[in-house]
Amino acid sequence: MSESKEQRSTAQKLNIRAAKTIVETCKSTLGPMGMDKMMVDGAGNVIVTNDGATILRELDVAHPGAKMMVEIAKTQEALCYDGTTSTVVLAGQLLANSENLFQKGLHPNVVCKGYHEAAQMATTYLEEKIAFDAAEETLKSVAKTAITGKTLETATDIVSQLCVDAVIRAGDADKVRVVSLPGGSLEDSYLFNGVIMSKDFVLEYDHDEDTSALLINTGLEMEKSEDNVQVQIDAASYSKFKQAGKDDLLTKAKKIVSAMGGRGVVFVRDGVHDNVCAFLKKNGIGVVRRLPESAMRALSSALGIPISQTVDDAESSAHVKLLKQRHNDVEYLFVAGSIESEQSTLVLRGATQSTLDEVERGFDDALGVVSIVKDTNRVVCGGGSSYVAMAAHLRNHAATIGGRAQMAIEAFADALEIIPATVAENAGFDPLDIVLAMRNKVQNDSLNYGPDVNDGGIIDMKDEEVFEPSMLIRQAVLSATEVTTAILRIDDIVSRRPVE
Repeated sequence: MSESKEQRSTAQKLNIRAAKTIVETCKSTLGPMGMDKMMVDGAGNVIVTNDGATILRELDVAHPGAKMMVEIAKTQEALCYDGTTSTVVLAGQLLANSENLFQKGLHPNVVCKGYHEAAQMATTYLEEKIAFDAAEETLKSVAKTAITGKTLETATDIVSQLCVDAVIRAGDADKVRVVSLPGGSLEDSYLFNGVIMSKDFVLEYDHDEDTSALLINTGLEMEKSEDNVQVQIDAASYSKFKQAGKDDLLTKAKKIVSAMGGRGVVFVRDGVHDNVCAFLKKNGIGVVRRLPESAMRALSSALGIPISQTVDDAESSAHVKLLKQRHNDVEYLFVAGSIESEQSTLVLRGATQSTLDEVERGFDDALGVVSIVKDTNRVVCGGGSSYVAMAAHLRNHAATIGGRAQMAIEAFADALEIIPATVAENAGFDPLDIVLAMRNKVQNDSLNYGPDVNDGGIIDMKDEEVFEPSMLIRQAVLSATEVTTAILRIDDIVSRRPVE
């Protein structure tokens, strides 16, 4: 073997080995019977989850090949909210199958070309022959599928209906906030029309339940000089300087009072000077400061008013209903939105914060996939049924072309079946038996069968109302192919010059 071939072989082996390590970390979490992982950091903080995106995000990854797997999982989550574990597992199997192809003499470029061709052919078949239009009632089933196997499963019907209601009201998942309030049970969760924040008034404020509000995207503080800037000024001049700053703040505070008619609550993006808070309180106005940008946008959407960029243009106010609640020594402000508002908040209840954290992750996934189906109106049956159907289609095509390209496409088809095989294995059943049974159904034009994770064997996913967005499956296949071919094209690993 030449030196270049040896280098290529070494680089490929190292990258594939690192990628496989990532796969093995999260593979056991796939499917409704997937296991949980306990993530522990150096400070002893613990996260218990089976959410693939969370697991990969929390991993301390150093190898560049492994980092590529983590990055593609992040892309999958950003685009489709779910399917990160499937993407990583599929990529891992594509890499494993490529090693067999290399041993048979195939060049990496031939494998990559074959994989890309197979991915395009598979996803086209997915959209044209496997996917179908979603009925209105399908949205709830999509949510149920997304949360199955997670902590929310004890209240599946309630949680899935809340997801659907929230997305229908908001239009998309980005307009739905999720807040976890310890106490009660999942069955006590509900949808709130408006915004909930873990904030309180700067000073105690006896607000009316029905009052007015103002949003300001700036601060109300004394301007600070730049760091390490030395200014020489005499005491009299300094006193005048400070007084000018105080006068400016007082002027701004008076403008707020005037804009709000002497009663209401002002929500401020940045800090507010204590003297300003006291002045506003004296004049009937409460202050909530240092709000994140996302909260400001949510309030604007809920109340139907713009965010004022300065105090000078702070003229818009709205009638708003405010309610304060205390949960586990944390004060929460409930800001009710207008009747026309699309902004809503899913309030999750549960016994412990750790449980609620996992519930919230599951909720986020469910909200996302419901939003996708609402927009695209296209779904496929779950349980890995679509992967086996795509694999059968690829094998039929490969048989017609021959040559080395055939080998790459067949390897791709074999890799697709890792998804239902893993789902079956994690449920405690023989993956080979399950996949072979699914293949037989596909040969008889029955494309909807997947693993029966309760009793073994296979079952019609359509009858069980197990549905996923077709976009999620398509993106998982394309993302897995992208990261696989990127890794396979690396023929050497070299050290970079340090960045100066």
